[in-house]
Amino acid sequence: MREPIMQGRGYYNRHSELQARSAEGADGVLERALAAVAIPAGLPTIADFGSSQGHNSMRQIALMLDRLTERIGRERDISVVHTDLPHCDYTSLFVTLEASPDSYRRGRPYAFASAIGHSFYDRLFPVGSLTLGWSSFALHWMSALPMALPEHIWPVRASSDEGRALAEVAEADWRNFLVHRAEELAPGGQLVLVIGAVDENGATGLEPMMDLANDILRTLVTEGKLGAQTYAAMTIASRPRSYAEFTAPFEKDHFGKLSLEELVIAETPNVAMLRWRQTGDAAAFASDIAGFFIAAFGPSLFGDDEPLRELFVERFTAAIEHAPEPIARPLVTATLRIARR
Repeated sequence: MREPIMQGRGYYNRHSELQARSAEGADGVLERALAAVAIPAGLPTIADFGSSQGHNSMRQIALMLDRLTERIGRERDISVVHTDLPHCDYTSLFVTLEASPDSYRRGRPYAFASAIGHSFYDRLFPVGSLTLGWSSFALHWMSALPMALPEHIWPVRASSDEGRALAEVAEADWRNFLVHRAEELAPGGQLVLVIGAVDENGATGLEPMMDLANDILRTLVTEGKLGAQTYAAMTIASRPRSYAEFTAPFEKDHFGKLSLEELVIAETPNVAMLRWRQTGDAAAFASDIAGFFIAAFGPSLFGDDEPLRELFVERFTAAIEHAPEPIARPLVTATLRIARR
């Protein structure tokens, strides 16, 4: 399994507008978390779990900093720690922090940024040291694939046997994330998590896009431009969860230290879709969707094979421009607020 990192060199920052706009729907939940969070006697610490290159967390972390300073003043330092896998594009993250006009560091000299290159399915912080945690579109990524899916790139399309094996990994990942955060959060700490999800009908909103991508890859195999074994190994290690999967650990009372305060699964805006419906510009819509797809899933599928990636993008973009309607779907997103007792 290729490490599930986003497309590097700032590409993900430039092509993650869909995720960023969808995460805005969590603003109300985040405000409630900020009103409820306990202020520590020591250094307040904010964690950005699965930060990638940073763009999608800037406004939420800025909001956290502003609400905290309303309560503690601007004289106290606040630590912000971005976490992602070791091969994340940390250069783009720190360039964003230093140079972006949206950086939360602008005008906030009390905010000190750092990063940890390690999986959030393991322990990352000392016991009781974390005040607030935020994560945006990261926790649907799996720690490992139990197998490749030979017929489709998207785990939602797995067979029943494959699906059970994937569900076991997703269940263990979710439990591990919660176990470690229960230790790291200080009493009164809060987590707000925005995660890809499935609705009550089992849909994510991404199925038509993923089916199209899979069809194009299979066609490339038929044409001899993609090896059959290479295609069979192309599996995106991302598995959205259902409402029951999110709530199961809490219902089993595995987490006496944590309480699930809020959970909403709903369709969130697909900004590319909304723009296309306003303008009718199918070419721009196709470009937006292709950028989103490659930014999030390109490294998992193509690795460093740029010619294959470029050929895929050419076919993918042309197909969407020709028939945009099936691809124009909102994203199904879960927003959770979790408190440390």
